[in-house]
Amino acid sequence: MKIINYVTIFFISLLVVSCSKIAEPVKKMGLGSRVVNYQADEKVGSLIIPPDLTAPNSQGVFTEVIQVSNDDEIALKVQNVEVMRDKYRRWLVVDLPPSEVWSLSKDFFRSYNFKIEKENQKIGIFETDYLEIETKVPDKSLGAIRAGLAKVLQTQYGLPIADKYRVRIESVEGQNKSEVYLTLASIGEVVSGATRVWQPRDKDVELETEMLLRLMVFLGNDRVEAISKIQSNTSSSKATIEVIASESGYAALTFPYNKKQAWSYLGWALDELGVDVDDRDAIEGSFLIKANPNKGFFSKILGSMDKDTTYQLIIKEVGASQSTVIFVDLSEENEQDIINYSIELFNQIASKF
Repeated sequence: MKIINYVTIFFISLLVVSCSKIAEPVKKMGLGSRVVNYQADEKVGSLIIPPDLTAPNSQGVFTEVIQVSNDDEIALKVQNVEVMRDKYRRWLVVDLPPSEVWSLSKDFFRSYNFKIEKENQKIGIFETDYLEIETKVPDKSLGAIRAGLAKVLQTQYGLPIADKYRVRIESVEGQNKSEVYLTLASIGEVVSGATRVWQPRDKDVELETEMLLRLMVFLGNDRVEAISKIQSNTSSSKATIEVIASESGYAALTFPYNKKQAWSYLGWALDELGVDVDDRDAIEGSFLIKANPNKGFFSKILGSMDKDTTYQLIIKEVGASQSTVIFVDLSEENEQDIINYSIELFNQIASKF
């Protein structure tokens, strides 16, 4: 009987494979209609995570519905949330002080079972842990036979991906408002011989935008109105960011903006790169960052005993429409590795523009 069942499945698979050659129209899902699930996975604990990454959380399911037991709480959360855009960024302006937005934003991610891994309210930055997302490989990527078997056996082939989020909250000068920047970072599982490891993945911009929408709704914006705001277009000319060598040998970065604008763009670029910001001063125009110049690609995978060192990035205004970012080695050791790191970091920042 088992042989007959296997033969039946085999012939059905062939039939499905032959039918699957007819391309089905692909329905492009718009903003607000994407279904994203973060699923528990018992295998997550066996994966090898690079030392500078955190193992994905395997708890909970990420759904579109936010459960709120008290209807009065929803009414209290209704606030005006605007979307600001330029050539590179999209961020929110909320009619609430940073302290309130800070608490609400953390509640937003906790409601989806993300854990807050790092937080520093003084500088307005927090990061979640990694949480695995359930994914499905498109049939065209599986090949005809495996796609056919997946349909018959009602199963799917998945590529494990884990996501984390970084939120930065800035106060709006002279107003009781806050700017909110949300950045997604992802890692994906790859197989190297008999080993399964996680490696950084390209950003899923659609997912990041979807999460921005959901945060807007959580903060009190009407869903339809929020979608309209996000989809609105804002034109802006592309800026030229240059990396130059300073007299000390360290790299310097030039922005075609005044100090205040350069500060804002530099903060966004550090978010995008996942640079660990220890402190920042908007008046001085400086960032204190933690990094390990000796931690290259292979050392990230194999591990490194070296400790992170703190460096300072200071913005100097050259004119009304130009600023320079200076890299400062606070140890004053002037090692070549640190000089090379300043060049690498500033080139990475420039690549974001």
